[in-house]
Amino acid sequence: MGAGRRAARGAPVSVELSVVVPALNEGASIGELIRRVARRLERLSVAGEILVVDGGSTDGTPRWAAEAGARVLAQPGHGYADALLAGLAAAAGRFVLTMDADDSHDPDFVDALWARRDAAELVVASRYVPGGHAQMPLARRLLSRVLNAVGRWVLSLPVRDLSSGYRLYRRAALPTAGVRAVHFDVLIELLTRVHGEGWRIAEVPFHYRPRHRGRSHVAFLPFARAYARTLARMWALRNSLESADYDDRAFNSRIPVQRFWQRRRYAIVLGFLGHAERVLDLGCGSSKILEALPHAVGLDLNFKPLRFRARTNRLLVNGDIGALPFRPGAFGAVVCSEVLEHVPAHPALLAEMRRVLAPGGTLVVGTPDYGRWQWRWIEWWYKRLLPGAHGHHHVERYTEASLRARLGEAGFRVLAARSICRAELILRCVRDA
Repeated sequence: MGAGRRAARGAPVSVELSVVVPALNEGASIGELIRRVARRLERLSVAGEILVVDGGSTDGTPRWAAEAGARVLAQPGHGYADALLAGLAAAAGRFVLTMDADDSHDPDFVDALWARRDAAELVVASRYVPGGHAQMPLARRLLSRVLNAVGRWVLSLPVRDLSSGYRLYRRAALPTAGVRAVHFDVLIELLTRVHGEGWRIAEVPFHYRPRHRGRSHVAFLPFARAYARTLARMWALRNSLESADYDDRAFNSRIPVQRFWQRRRYAIVLGFLGHAERVLDLGCGSSKILEALPHAVGLDLNFKPLRFRARTNRLLVNGDIGALPFRPGAFGAVVCSEVLEHVPAHPALLAEMRRVLAPGGTLVVGTPDYGRWQWRWIEWWYKRLLPGAHGHHHVERYTEASLRARLGEAGFRVLAARSICRAELILRCVRDA
């Protein structure tokens, strides 16, 4: 009988967990591995399947895997990434667990990963969190530590073991397109993309042990080249608007100017709000401003940053600032920071902000000031240093005079104005009765 609870010898009627095992010439260990995994699934009472993706073995690996109860897939291309992605695409489970076929990933640890399935959308068996351990030659251990540290630093990821292949994914969080890695660097790309979509990642301490039989399939020089290319691509992704935590990361950026800018904006906006109650943050993204206001409502058209910010805020709405889904006078204050320049100017935008504000309520609005040379100079550099960031997405160019005029036409009176380096303008307004 197959792995887990199955209706028949064929595919599971309803698969809860798929186990994907890329394999190449692992005939000496694959059969026992499959049987041990199947026993774990039986003991967990999980309806499961085990998929072995064979990369062209010549030692009988497919036959041994099939006889042990696995479904065997012929890898369509070459390399670890191709095998892993083929297995992920074929998996039918609501959760997908990936592991190596060389006996370095203890099947008994499936229990620990499965127990954390509701804690995060990706659970990593980690060698480098407290309680984890890597039993491998010193040179390889040092290299692994260095590569993980470099990747973690360059990509600003809150994960210590980026290259562990022993993982449990929630299917909904699996990247469905755009993965280009070809070697073991696919592990870093998948993890970065999961995080970039706003999903949660958790690590569980794991004891990694060396393979008992066979030899490693890692070729150092091809892997090093692939690692460098993937790291560069993922750095670009992490610094683009496609990354769910873009605004959150900028607050703690390693770039001093960016960090200063974000923190200055944060201080000015919160200072303008004072002790306002019933706050609405429009186009909130993953901003730290919203995190500082746990009872505020955040609204954004992009769902990914809302998914990320849900870790700190509960009142989040996926919606359009041109048609706010709130009753008139629902809020005492509205924040619209670094949003207006991203949407075509239309009277409905400010009219909607006025509608949901109570009479006498506060509007805090901020935008780059295109009337000053400081912002135009900054933007020139911004577009070249961070080509995927906000600079390329400005469709309206406000000056202080034009913004004040539009606010006045919409029924707002400006009470105070502040700027960041005379380049970003932030206004505190009141809704006239």
